[in-house]
Amino acid sequence: MSDDNPINRALNIPSVSDSSRNQISTIVAAAKNDSATEDFTFSRANIREVIENGNDAIAKLAVIADQSQNPRAFEVLAKLMDTVVSASKQLLDVQEKIRSIDKADVPQDSDARKSVTNNLFVGSTAELQKVLADLRNNNQPS
Repeated sequence: MSDDNPINRALNIPSVSDSSRNQISTIVAAAKNDSATEDFTFSRANIREVIENGNDAIAKLAVIADQSQNPRAFEVLAKLMDTVVSASKQLLDVQEKIRSIDKADVPQDSDARKSVTNNLFVGSTAELQKVLADLRNNNQPS
């Protein structure tokens, strides 16, 4: 286990080779399932069709309700309007969900993987000082 990184050597951590990174990328790419995109397209088309048909029905039902002045006709019209509004909200929800799925499917860029927010060193302070001194010595130009 030869490693150029002194922290990996000090902590006895094997290095991750480029071939391992490529294998991980291949696995992640294979895990991405396009069925979510297909389902989104299908759902979106169905919801849009319901909204379009609902709008046509609202126009026709509004004429019927106005001519008959029947309270039940106005009740049905109001219910249909509520259904069309609900379908419109569902269309937006589907759009939001597919965007979150797409965001989750995108692999993180290399800069994000390299940044470390919290680091934990398990060992004594003497070992840590030795590792840091080795790092300083290796990074200084000769």
